[in-house]
Amino acid sequence: GEQARDVEDLMCGKCSGAALGMKSSSCKAHGDAYIEFKCRYCCEVASFFCFGHTHFCDSCHKKWILGAYTKPSTLVRPCKCGFKHSQNGTTQASEACYGCSLCRIKVKENAPI
Repeated sequence: GEQARDVEDLMCGKCSGAALGMKSSSCKAHGDAYIEFKCRYCCEVASFFCFGHTHFCDSCHKKWILGAYTKPSTLVRPCKCGFKHSQNGTTQASEACYGCSLCRIKVKENAPI
């Protein structure tokens, strides 16, 4: 089943961006409450921020726990998202902020079908 998480282990997008040394992880319209980062290894939205420097999506986090930490390069996937961001990889240079999730949803909803 799902493992319980300690509140002390949770970190918002603004704080995880600050931990990475990013100057601003905030939205002019919505503040910092809805800031999202991409997974370091693929283009999925990150749901974990571990070790004070690595964003993981759920899938990559599970693989990490199951042993991918011995060879992190096995997690790296080519970009298929269409967003402009740093190349997926194994270093801090692969960390990227997707910005505000509310703004991204609004843009998607207003896009022509």
